[in-house]
Amino acid sequence: MLLVVVAAATLAYTVLRTAPKPTPPAAAPSAQQPTVTPSASSSPSLGPYGHIASRQSDPLPLTITQLFPASFKIGGHVVTLAASWISRHCGRAISGSNLQSAVSSAGCSQAVRATYLASTQGLMGTVGVLNLSTAAKAAKAAKATDGGDFVNQLKGKHGPTRKIGNGTGIEEALAKGHYLILVWAEFTSLRRPKTAAERNTVETFMQDLVENTANVSLANRMLTGSP
Repeated sequence: MLLVVVAAATLAYTVLRTAPKPTPPAAAPSAQQPTVTPSASSSPSLGPYGHIASRQSDPLPLTITQLFPASFKIGGHVVTLAASWISRHCGRAISGSNLQSAVSSAGCSQAVRATYLASTQGLMGTVGVLNLSTAAKAAKAAKATDGGDFVNQLKGKHGPTRKIGNGTGIEEALAKGHYLILVWAEFTSLRRPKTAAERNTVETFMQDLVENTANVSLANRMLTGSP
């Protein structure tokens, strides 16, 4: 397991692996979502995670549109949304007993996934965001990921993303406040990243994928208290 240096208030781990065909586990219990609107002010006393240290201080539920835009650009290349999914049954979004246990004990209330395609770059990836109870439990869940614990790849209905997860890719787990972010990416050709340059290409795509999708809304929540 490789520790990756990332931005403040985020922990990350990456693993190179080939995805087996996961068997959907039993649904994890969901927590009731309050509808209180958090304060839009920011205060130094909030600590390193700002407004997202816990779900209690950040009660607004996640939505697909908050986290995942229809498209964005990376270096002039268009990356498009191929599939999206949201559920209160977090267990259906992940595989692996260690991760399942960590997420279940963290009181996961939502799992939101999206798959993106960068056709001109020959890359595709799935991003999953799990709404856990506290930042400490999110960090613990991120550390629980390894070659057998990962986000379930979300297949598209058309094009290369129909086969996402069939090849060898790279997975990453990040804890940002009380949110667990799980990423899987691979080449659309399904080939294994054999060289350091190819691995770097996939890892850079993963970072860009997170930064242009889930991290935008979660960073706003952290700093302002609003998505």
